[in-house]
Amino acid sequence: MTIIGAIVTGMFGWLGDKKKQQGITINPDHNTGIIVSGGNLYQGLNPTQLTEYRSIILQHDWEATKENPAFRKLVRAAHGGKDVEQLDAYSRAKFWEDLSNFLDKVVQADADAQKLFQQGSVGAELKALIPKIEAARDNFNYDEVNRLLAEFRDKHNDLQQDLAKVHYLQGQTYELQINYPEAERYYKKAAAIEDENPFYLDAHATILWKMGRYDEAEPLFRRALTIGEKTLGPNHPDVAASRNNLALLLYAQGNYRDAEPLYRRAIDIGEKTLGPNHPDVATWLNNLALLLKAQGNYADAEPLYRRALAIGEKTLGPNHPNVATRLNNLANLLYAQGKYDDAEPLFRRALAILEKSLGPKHPTTITIRNNLNDLLAEKKP
Repeated sequence: MTIIGAIVTGMFGWLGDKKKQQGITINPDHNTGIIVSGGNLYQGLNPTQLTEYRSIILQHDWEATKENPAFRKLVRAAHGGKDVEQLDAYSRAKFWEDLSNFLDKVVQADADAQKLFQQGSVGAELKALIPKIEAARDNFNYDEVNRLLAEFRDKHNDLQQDLAKVHYLQGQTYELQINYPEAERYYKKAAAIEDENPFYLDAHATILWKMGRYDEAEPLFRRALTIGEKTLGPNHPDVAASRNNLALLLYAQGNYRDAEPLYRRAIDIGEKTLGPNHPDVATWLNNLALLLKAQGNYADAEPLYRRALAIGEKTLGPNHPNVATRLNNLANLLYAQGKYDDAEPLFRRALAILEKSLGPKHPTTITIRNNLNDLLAEKKP
């Protein structure tokens, strides 16, 4: 049986790629980060254009993909420069989910860029460059973004505070291009300039985690958490998100003992500051349930899965793919306990949601179909 997991973004950034945890991540949730005083210099992707992209993705409209020049640029950006006609069968099966996930990353990168420019002052030279960077990013022209940022560094390498921001943006750009070694190099440069800034520490730790360099990521996550607790207070929701991410890292390393109290504290903070039905609280509940199941503690995991599912149904709607994720996870737990009659309708509902939203040939749809088939085979006398 395959469990489908979920993660949440960091205190000051996002964690959205598949991790070495039990399962597959679908459309990870996002959490906002710290906002420091400053003007909104960066707007992000044009809302009208974003709505158009979302609409085409939801409709699974191949013809619109082929005919819309802007959408073709999105396709190429999400698939390493390949047009839709050049994709292999596996990429085509995952096409709509991959596009949606990539667009989520772009939106989150824009949100993080907004937070970046709200930190401290921004020099006149960088302020003048922001519209050009934004235009290139909106057009998914990351080569142009790289050129603009390199040109700024060459001309203004003495502007340390602005240079840290430029390094961070460079890291973002390479991360969107799935060039993690270069992204890590530039996030590290930003953190070296402002080594007490959890925004940069968290970004550096996140990319190290994505590269599987857990031993290097852990002390950075811990340091970002310590600084966040001092500057924001121990009960701030961003601190809760940071605790969750450190717990996820420890979980990936098999350190369940240290991960569990971090999850529990994150949930406690989230329930008090965000409310018991907030999507982030649901994600943290789901993550704790994954850990408890991995430890064989089914009795404590089940009510957490059920709460996460109920919140998802309320906040996302009953037919959202993330709801299917939680249905599958709960069904797997019940299956492991031999509660086949309780698990079967959950698998069937999850499968129906994904067949409609992702398609019958999508790898995750196939995974849940296989889970259901395994259960039915077990039920045979």
